[in-house]
Amino acid sequence: MQTEEKNKKIEWNKIKYNFDRISSNHAKDWQLALFWIVLFELFSSIFEYEFVNKSHEYIDFIPNGFYKEILIAGLVLPFIWLCVYNLVYMNKTNLIYLALYGTVGLYLIITEDVTFNLLLHNLNPFELNIGGTIYFIVQLFFKLIIAYLIYKLVVAFRHKNL
Repeated sequence: MQTEEKNKKIEWNKIKYNFDRISSNHAKDWQLALFWIVLFELFSSIFEYEFVNKSHEYIDFIPNGFYKEILIAGLVLPFIWLCVYNLVYMNKTNLIYLALYGTVGLYLIITEDVTFNLLLHNLNPFELNIGGTIYFIVQLFFKLIIAYLIYKLVVAFRHKNL
């Protein structure tokens, strides 16, 4: 019985170790932690937009027209340039920026929230909307991960200043 508990504890420690390495390099890289916070927050906002009708109140929709096309072109052109640049130089940092830029683009395509009001509203990791059982569980999962990453971000800032 003790060996089974010990194996579970070792497995949990291994999962936590790998998560810390990927998410913030063991609280040494604040930029990596910030990247994951923004990425999880974007996915959380997209999830809220799709499953909660109240989230549509926070979005200021831009009507189709010339200015919206200019805005879209202004976002797509740098994304294409960043893709080509990343293919030529294959840098890890550029790949992270490309993933972040692509996720922001995905967020804008799905929600059409150009003012990022929904994202800013959803940024508080301690605010939970109970809109349904599955929705609540997924949002709770996102919020716990974001809160942990914020903690790692603060620890990384403290290590950097020492």
